[in-house]
Amino acid sequence: MKRMKQGRGKPREMEKKIRDFLKGAAGTTGASEGEQGWLHPEEKRKQETLAFLRTERRKLRFRPRKSFAERLLAQASWMSPGAWIGQLAVLVFFFLLLGNTGWNRRDTLLLVTACTPLPGVIGLVELLRSWQSGMWELEEACRYHLRQIQGMRLLVFGIADSIGVAAVFVMGFLEGYAAELLLLFFLFPLLVSDSVFLLLAKAFRKGARGLVPVLGGLGMGIFWMYQASWLQDVPGTLEEYTAPGTLTALLAGSVCLLAFACARFLNETDKEEQGLWNCA
Repeated sequence: MKRMKQGRGKPREMEKKIRDFLKGAAGTTGASEGEQGWLHPEEKRKQETLAFLRTERRKLRFRPRKSFAERLLAQASWMSPGAWIGQLAVLVFFFLLLGNTGWNRRDTLLLVTACTPLPGVIGLVELLRSWQSGMWELEEACRYHLRQIQGMRLLVFGIADSIGVAAVFVMGFLEGYAAELLLLFFLFPLLVSDSVFLLLAKAFRKGARGLVPVLGGLGMGIFWMYQASWLQDVPGTLEEYTAPGTLTALLAGSVCLLAFACARFLNETDKEEQGLWNCA
């Protein structure tokens, strides 16, 4: 009987020792050894390391965080000069088309509509430069990861395109073009073309510096030229599509499509990065 009682007592004593040990090892974080009593050697080294890191961190001088406007300007300055030259050349070309008095309005609108995919082709090549040059992994390891960088690049091109669209509209008004014609033959195909290029960006990545985007832009230009010819040649069609309700619906749909294309482009960028980093 005594042996049984002693056997029962040993586990209780052992449990008490374990509890006392855990209480001593789980001292208050950041407190000194005198305040929290006995510390386990591992816990003591942990507290010393944390105190050392806090001290060293106070000595460091971090660079101030850039504002959003500064980051946008930095992205604009890091983009290829060829992209900006191409955008400017396209804008000048639109000015020449609208200002040419030797052509009739029908032919001018055909050419303007056919050239609306050009800004999208230039922007697409610049956006996919990270994958084409093999720099996407380095950009992903930067302070602002690849999705943020691509989002800022999209915004930079969006601002540049908005300025270009406003300039084309001013030029068109000066040459006597009606607002509904510029909206239907210029702005609408421009928005849809940009949306299609962003939706197909993943398929264009390997050929970003080759003929793939150029051929895509050429195909879009032929398609829009055919549509512009159909709108002007079929009696009553132009009046139907330039009606306020129809034109508003077309523009609203194209804006929604562009927003969806931008969101999908950024989401696919994020998913592909995670898949490649995880060796998926």
